[in-house]
Amino acid sequence: MLALASVGASDMLTTMNSGAEYGLALIWVFTVGIVLKFVLSEAVSRLQMSGDRSLLSHLTGFGGRTFPVLFLIAELLVGLFFGAGVVAVTTNILQAIFPVLPFWPMAVVVLLSASVLVGIGRYGLVEKAMMGFGIIMFFGIIALAISVFQGDGAQQVAAETVVPTFPNTSIITVMSLIGGVGGATGILAYSFWIREKSWRSPDWKPVVRLDLVISYGLVFVFAVAMSAVGAFILYGQGFTIADNDSLFAIADSLVSRIGDVGRMVFLISFLAVVYTSVLGGFSGIAYVTADCLRVLRRYPHQDEARFDMSAKSVEFRGALVYLSVATLVIMGLGKPVTLVLVYAAISAFILPVLALALLVILNRGSVPTGLRNTWWSNLLLTVCLALFGFLAILQVKESVMGFIG
Repeated sequence: MLALASVGASDMLTTMNSGAEYGLALIWVFTVGIVLKFVLSEAVSRLQMSGDRSLLSHLTGFGGRTFPVLFLIAELLVGLFFGAGVVAVTTNILQAIFPVLPFWPMAVVVLLSASVLVGIGRYGLVEKAMMGFGIIMFFGIIALAISVFQGDGAQQVAAETVVPTFPNTSIITVMSLIGGVGGATGILAYSFWIREKSWRSPDWKPVVRLDLVISYGLVFVFAVAMSAVGAFILYGQGFTIADNDSLFAIADSLVSRIGDVGRMVFLISFLAVVYTSVLGGFSGIAYVTADCLRVLRRYPHQDEARFDMSAKSVEFRGALVYLSVATLVIMGLGKPVTLVLVYAAISAFILPVLALALLVILNRGSVPTGLRNTWWSNLLLTVCLALFGFLAILQVKESVMGFIG
């Protein structure tokens, strides 16, 4: 769930564009980013296992209602635009595979399928659905990378660019790439998913860590494979992958290289990437939003058994209704610029705020010894705070310039 929810169309753009511009030389950048996301996820899971409370309930121990309010605002803004983007891209991919399909009816079908599947309230059902698409996605992308590697000049590009390098543009480019692979909501949602698996006590720490290693290992394979596809097809041609339309152009260009089958493999893999991000995103946003609402409504009694977090609760299904309505409205309006800028600025602070909270709470004596931060945890969480905080400031600056401009 975490691996599949962490990668989407934007990650395909980021990794393939890196390959197109720098070949394989920036794989180290993605690796650093993935390691830092692993650190955050591992700390979130330790906090979850330190007591049978939800993530937001744990965070009330550091600031009362402050964190539930902040994360609720961020998730409402993420939810406002998330669905519109991924549902539209999913529908466009289906149209590329089956050109006769009309856009709006298919978009409604994609939206309803995700909302109903998640809204049933059975985590295992969503997990199985995502696993099926995930198998298609990873095997398809790996097969595609191997196929293009056999093309003319691919081995030469690999040999020329395999040595790690630092971009000759700026450090901001590197830091943006580090922050670009893997989503913040997936990290927050991971605590709810392991609760659904009943991994709730310190005894589960080795299992959770193994789960995280596998999850981010898969994210790493995805990032490397997509970088390789971008490098072997586009390196040295001055082609920049700026939006989703560029990905469709790449799909068409594959026909001359590895035939119609290659194009279809790319599109089906692309579909699996985006639709799993729809399911994972809807599930993650609904869990986090619902728990924020639950904690704010019930505080300070939110940990009583009768108020336990549930995927069948009014808050959870209300969050899904909000996601569905927001998706249709924003798709119809075409993403108002002002709201997009506000959304980007506020959501950018999710990871640094989370890193700060984890640094404080997981060093407290009330946390079981085996789950407290070690010196390396504190060091890496501090790096996360500094890096993602800097990126958040850059995003706010960009949003302010957008307002002024």
